[in-house]
Amino acid sequence: MNDYKNYGIEDLVWDTFFRQWVLLPTRETDSTWKEWLSENPEMSEKINQARQIVLSLQVKEPEISNQEIAEIVKETIARTIPVISDDSRKTNLKIIPFYQQVWFKIAASLTLIILFGWLAKSRINVNNQLSTVEKEIITKEKTRFAQKINTTSEPILVALKDGSKITLAPSSAIRYPENFENNKREVFLTGEAFFDISKDPGRPFFVYANELVTKVLGTSFRIKAYKTSREITVEVKTGRVSVFAKSDPDIKEKTTNHELEGIVLSPNQKIIYSRDQIRMVKTLVERPEIIIAKAKIPQFIFEDAPVTDVFDSIAKTYGIDILYDEELLKGCPLTAILDNQTLHEKLTIICKAIEANYEILDGQIVIHGGGCKN
Repeated sequence: MNDYKNYGIEDLVWDTFFRQWVLLPTRETDSTWKEWLSENPEMSEKINQARQIVLSLQVKEPEISNQEIAEIVKETIARTIPVISDDSRKTNLKIIPFYQQVWFKIAASLTLIILFGWLAKSRINVNNQLSTVEKEIITKEKTRFAQKINTTSEPILVALKDGSKITLAPSSAIRYPENFENNKREVFLTGEAFFDISKDPGRPFFVYANELVTKVLGTSFRIKAYKTSREITVEVKTGRVSVFAKSDPDIKEKTTNHELEGIVLSPNQKIIYSRDQIRMVKTLVERPEIIIAKAKIPQFIFEDAPVTDVFDSIAKTYGIDILYDEELLKGCPLTAILDNQTLHEKLTIICKAIEANYEILDGQIVIHGGGCKN
């Protein structure tokens, strides 16, 4: 984020990453910006001013044409100009310059508000359009592309030369180079697909889907990114992926190195990106699945077992972090048969037994309250 040191207030107002943090911050973006501000205190005043401007413009205005703007300003001026009689012209009045007149200030303020709202909407639309242009991402102009479009009512399998497999959902399309580059693999998705990516740490795999970029080194995951949908989702089945927006100021760095940066997802986690609100939420998939080998799956039959051991066993089986107060739950026994229930059903039964509750926060399960009755 070093480039932000050279940003002015206007640059910050137009920046999508900055607007996302101001209007709909996530834990990751809030932490990133606060850390950056602590390292660059001289930018605090600019950040605060830009923040106030963004907040003042968060109300969505209807699209206004140039003609409508002119008519509104003209009508406003006509209503605010004072009527001066012939007699008053003869008196010795102090002449006030037009730019200091009340009517001019009102008209100017109204014009600025309308124009700023209109320009903001226009600029955001242009940015969204440019972010989907593949020529800004593709590094070689002469790259030849292949394209698969699923016009059937059933998923189709697309096999890539690197050994990766893509299961393309109906009414979806995938576009990819006939030959991947030496340092990375890139594909462009419209619609929905399940990816089973061959491992190649030296060549990260990138999926560009509307406003999001998903980066992997070798794993399986699902992306839903229909053009008409207000949301984009990325769900991980195995391995780990990182997700970031195309508007991320550090996108060049994140697409050139071999590390997983941005918001990192583990098995059974997913990202929901709201296109209208420019917001990313990290959570769990609807039905988390067991990720360990079948031979290692525990029976989940407990008799006076410490509830902390039960939580740890479930966390390991599903690959999901379960956070709890160890001191509060220490020595609390649990007797239950949990081998046929879903993850959420298991958690509900356990929490009811220890008088606790749980919530999903940032792709983790957090246990609140609870304890043992002596």
